[in-house]
Amino acid sequence: MKPDADIPAARRRFFGKSGVARVVNALLWLVFCVMSGTGLLLAFRMPRGGGMRVEALGLGRHAWGDWHTWFSYAFLVLIALHLALHWRWFWQVAAKRRSWPLAVGLGAGLLLMLALALQPIRRVESGRGGGQGRGPDAQQQMSCDGNCAECRNPCGK
Repeated sequence: MKPDADIPAARRRFFGKSGVARVVNALLWLVFCVMSGTGLLLAFRMPRGGGMRVEALGLGRHAWGDWHTWFSYAFLVLIALHLALHWRWFWQVAAKRRSWPLAVGLGAGLLLMLALALQPIRRVESGRGGGQGRGPDAQQQMSCDGNCAECRNPCGK
């Protein structure tokens, strides 16, 4: 028997469903760690307000918020892929071969996600007393051209 005879079987094991699941799980863990790290950085090390601009690794609060958002989108895609790869487990273990508990659980999760994502929003004019932690005068710091001093985008978007 040649030493290379097991290579195709090893490739099938790695690139088969279980190999893809391993890669997806590893990516889920890494993306979760980045999301947690950026969330903690934004919440505790770069809080809103304070009247000063802070940076970490050369990125300001808005840039870190963008990274946090994009990693959250990646996390949602990876979770959907993870659930698709493990659908049999849901059917056999979680639902015990009855479809209604699984449907109720998935439906409740989707309803919660949609209820939060589709909340009505309104534009609030910034002014004294209504800025919720955006500095002593409760207004977003503006540069001389009327754009947000941190991200250079028009404020009030």
